[in-house]
Amino acid sequence: HLKREPVDMHKVLREVASSFSVQLSERSGELRIDEDAKKAVVTGDPVHLTNAVFNLVDNAIKYSPDNVDVVITTHDRGQRVELQVKDRGIGIAKADQQHVFERFYRVPTGNVHNVKGFGLGLHYVQQIVHAHNGTIKLKSEPGNGSTFTVLFPLATT
Repeated sequence: HLKREPVDMHKVLREVASSFSVQLSERSGELRIDEDAKKAVVTGDPVHLTNAVFNLVDNAIKYSPDNVDVVITTHDRGQRVELQVKDRGIGIAKADQQHVFERFYRVPTGNVHNVKGFGLGLHYVQQIVHAHNGTIKLKSEPGNGSTFTVLFPLATT
């Protein structure tokens, strides 16, 4: 059951970013937020929306080498707000991209990274995005990182 209330996604992004400050410092990393959207308030569950963004940023950091470089941007898209989480990490092969949102699916990474997980994170993110009438897309290339693009309908006033 989701709570439904106005949620400022810019505030969510800033809160999530601050929670990674120590981890980024330890890995000589940087997380930048470009709040280009003029309107970023959606109607939704603040806890689940925060967890979904946290998950995307956590993955971007986990699957990046040291000197982590993650950029989160927002854009106005008519009656929607677009959030993009972009990294310069290991990327995801084309064959795996169609499966990343499946429950329990983990991209085989060999010995590239020793990242623990159950393959639930991106499935959860997709479920939360869809529960908020949003969409999520992935663009990725091995060795060049990944970009997750999420669109949420703006809150109606």
